[in-house]
Amino acid sequence: MGKSIAVHSSKGGSGKTSFSINLAFAYASTGKSVCLLDADLKAPSVFNYMFPDSNCWLNDVLDGKCGIMDAIVEVVDDSVAPGKLSVGYCNPDIDAVREISGKDRKWQSKALKIIMGIKNDLFSSGIDVLIIDTGPGVDFTSVNAIAAADYVIMVTRPERSHQKYMEQIIDGIYIPLDKDYGVIMNKCHEKDPISISGMTNSEVPLLASIPCLCDIALRGDSEVLVVTDPENLFSKAVFTVVKNIEECFSISD
Repeated sequence: MGKSIAVHSSKGGSGKTSFSINLAFAYASTGKSVCLLDADLKAPSVFNYMFPDSNCWLNDVLDGKCGIMDAIVEVVDDSVAPGKLSVGYCNPDIDAVREISGKDRKWQSKALKIIMGIKNDLFSSGIDVLIIDTGPGVDFTSVNAIAAADYVIMVTRPERSHQKYMEQIIDGIYIPLDKDYGVIMNKCHEKDPISISGMTNSEVPLLASIPCLCDIALRGDSEVLVVTDPENLFSKAVFTVVKNIEECFSISD
């Protein structure tokens, strides 16, 4: 059976999507068959890196208009060798975003069942690792993705507001849902790991502390660093996270 990982953040601007994409490529480079889903339904951005050639979106799957195997697009190039990578995109059109924003709780409850079905269908098709790029915060669509995942990565920043919301989300969502999780402290001002304190229910597992690297922003949205620059500090952190998560899965198995 495959493993599913939700990549989440307490607030926007944490680098969540960039990390999700690099994580997907890193897993593929280890020989895994990987599927990356853009489930940030109200602010999709995976298409900035790899614009899809598909007539079916994740939105359509959640609305019951098509199946997940109709929506995923395989990345066909040597950058994912020796593994495989497929991507399911969210519709970036503003009208589609407005439509999602108007969905009620009944639709969201139905969407959770569909997400669980998506997960089963992908694993049955041979996917080893499902990575879900969620929306930030505590929107129903984000919580659905977290609920469906086996493991949650919280990508956050060392600013006080980010940490405050991170602590509330961990205590209010991850722990009640009994989720294994770890934190990526991104865009740090120091290379030393950032200590996280003040949690009410548990000690926060820190997967990686990534320094603020200005050159990453200058290199553009279309570059996947684990492919183009595997020796970069950011890339090394991503590969370390893959190792740490796999160790966590081995323990749980």
